[in-house]
Amino acid sequence: MLFLKVPRKEGERTRQELMAAGLLDNRYSISSEGGFVYLPLAGDAQGRLPSGMEFVTVDRDVEKRPVPPKTLTDALSGLLTEEERDALVASFDIIGDIVIVEIPERLEPKEKEIGEALLRVHKNVKTVLKKLGPMEGEFRVRRLGFLVGEDRTETTYRENDVPMKLDVAKVYFSVRLASERKRIAELVECGERVLVLFAGVGPFALAIAKKRPDAHVVAVEMNPDAVRYLKENILLNKFDNVEALLGDAREVVPSLPAGSFDRIIMPLPRSAEDFLDLAFAAVKDGGMVHFYTLAGASDPFGEAMEKAELKTEKSGVSVEISGQRVVRPYSPLVVQVVLDLHVRKNKQH
Repeated sequence: MLFLKVPRKEGERTRQELMAAGLLDNRYSISSEGGFVYLPLAGDAQGRLPSGMEFVTVDRDVEKRPVPPKTLTDALSGLLTEEERDALVASFDIIGDIVIVEIPERLEPKEKEIGEALLRVHKNVKTVLKKLGPMEGEFRVRRLGFLVGEDRTETTYRENDVPMKLDVAKVYFSVRLASERKRIAELVECGERVLVLFAGVGPFALAIAKKRPDAHVVAVEMNPDAVRYLKENILLNKFDNVEALLGDAREVVPSLPAGSFDRIIMPLPRSAEDFLDLAFAAVKDGGMVHFYTLAGASDPFGEAMEKAELKTEKSGVSVEISGQRVVRPYSPLVVQVVLDLHVRKNKQH
């Protein structure tokens, strides 16, 4: 393999020149020895060196540096049979420096190898956990098992320039709503009062607080662990415009001033429609309610709107859709959607 032998003091400048000219072979490592740096040259580099570069070329017997695997499947090459590769669940969640992966029963004998492969592919990951079942309980948390790495479930996740501490075994959190949280934060206008129901550790509330320091955000959550992390995250980000309230929305929201919020966010995948009457009572005339729900993929917006309209007459409001979008697929036949509902209070009420 051909290398350019360069005095150490000229090494970095020469490296940059070779890179700019496309003459540096990145398949081999740069090395130093005896006051010189050895830069690996592309195959046709000798006749194309930049003018004025008169350093000596030498032939060295070296091996290519190992190429790290780019995907989980690549990292498991040679470790799984074809049938096992077909059973592998290649999608997983990365929350901070923790990976949460699903291990099919037939792959459990090789779960440690799968965990180690994930660490090789994702260098910033320190812990690999496996799912032990579905989301369960009133707080919608998942039982998790430790696979490899550091044995812990607490991490710090950063989204939209906002760091958030959380424990993935104690709170519900989805990284798959990151773009939706960014969208909502950008919709909030100066001075708005915003109510976030089912706030969790604060991803919606904190994103809004970051984007709109002059907004006031009230975040309601019933999981004590989530509220503890929410309060810690408020301090971590030095926000003074977020208020965290612990309790069931059915009990907390009626204690807040009626009709006092410009915008209400309801990011509960299931049964959010059961709380629409609270949102309609708390929002201002002309305010906005962001209603999240699960619906059939064939007519998701029509189905979601039917759920909303069941609550409008009883609440004495009318709504118009100012925006609608599919947030994410939930299952082959079901999607999560959001309706941005512009709310008008009927005068007789």
